[in-house]
Amino acid sequence: MMKPEVRILFELFLAMMSGLVPGKDHTALAQANAEVVYEQPALFKDDPNKVKTAGLVTAVQYRESGLNNEAVGDHGHSVCSMQIYDGPKSFLKDPKACVTRGVTMLLQSVRIDPENPVAFYAAGGAYLRCREDRGASVCLVAKRISADRMSLAKRLLARYAQDR
Repeated sequence: MMKPEVRILFELFLAMMSGLVPGKDHTALAQANAEVVYEQPALFKDDPNKVKTAGLVTAVQYRESGLNNEAVGDHGHSVCSMQIYDGPKSFLKDPKACVTRGVTMLLQSVRIDPENPVAFYAAGGAYLRCREDRGASVCLVAKRISADRMSLAKRLLARYAQDR
């Protein structure tokens, strides 16, 4: 039986995911997301109920994998719904492990650049090397990806999290 706080997150994840990819069973991924988001710190300081965190996790998963935990990308290097670069293949069958790693990486990304919270997640170490040079293409792409994920999260929350 789920704790009430986890149930609320689960229902939010399920609503957002079903809105993005209708007609697919999102139960396992939504449950993994809800459990991990409940257990981990919020990604944002002004997010006591972790709704903003849920929106961003969903946005990242949708853009990275289409909400498919068995997705493999980047010529076989990225795995699972969060597209963890060089992540273990076991993540493909373990959505909670995938989401745990992804949220941990997002927490680091938010700390590194709060103005572009998904940029480090998107570009990794290359983002750290190019931050000083604002014209670096890697940074521009990473910031564009971050803006896209944040915009999608905001739209999801406006539509699905009004009462939460």
